[in-house]
Amino acid sequence: MAKPAAPRSASRPPSPDQKERLLAATEQLLSSQGLGCVSTRDIARAANVAEGALYHHFGDKAELILSVVLHQLGDFPEVLQSLPLHVGQNTVQKNLEIVLESAFAFHHRITPLMCSLFADQALLVKVRGMMAERSMGPGRAAFAIAAYLRAEQQLGRVALSAAPETVAELMMAVSFNAALCDQFFCGGLEAKGKARHRLREAVRALMTGLQPANGDEPAVARGAKK
Repeated sequence: MAKPAAPRSASRPPSPDQKERLLAATEQLLSSQGLGCVSTRDIARAANVAEGALYHHFGDKAELILSVVLHQLGDFPEVLQSLPLHVGQNTVQKNLEIVLESAFAFHHRITPLMCSLFADQALLVKVRGMMAERSMGPGRAAFAIAAYLRAEQQLGRVALSAAPETVAELMMAVSFNAALCDQFFCGGLEAKGKARHRLREAVRALMTGLQPANGDEPAVARGAKK
């Protein structure tokens, strides 16, 4: 009499640490080999998981790329969220330096990945669409910085003639350009002290145009006279 077949064991759910391992493997491979040379199979192998586990956690490569970007944010979101608490505190220059240094650290981590997306136009379009759906991108950071500068204008600590939105966009442009230049020309090896000095000089240059001129009054004071 033949033995009854052994019952099939239920398929094991993906382990909790698989997602982190996949993110870490993706970051490492993209930084060392570039997006064009890395497949989902390579990533799964480096993370020591089945390729199916990657699609369980991320759905597709575009979702994985976007998750890597979010994973690289560091403290940048917290720095932006805390800006309203710094209105009227310290100096405007110091507050902007903190924001720019945090933005630069984030941009420095993601610049190679974002630039490599141009080598895969289909993937770029998909990632761009997902970012638009989720309201992601530099516009959110610029919005937070501009709101902070408008609040400082109300206190008379920023010139009324300044355009907060333009200044915020310039800060993000400075950050990304500095990160791109360091990655391209220095291989990402520029000394932190040198990079920090360049960022502070950028803020100092912006502040030259932000400082209130003689005779400028806080917006609150002007409103009281009406």
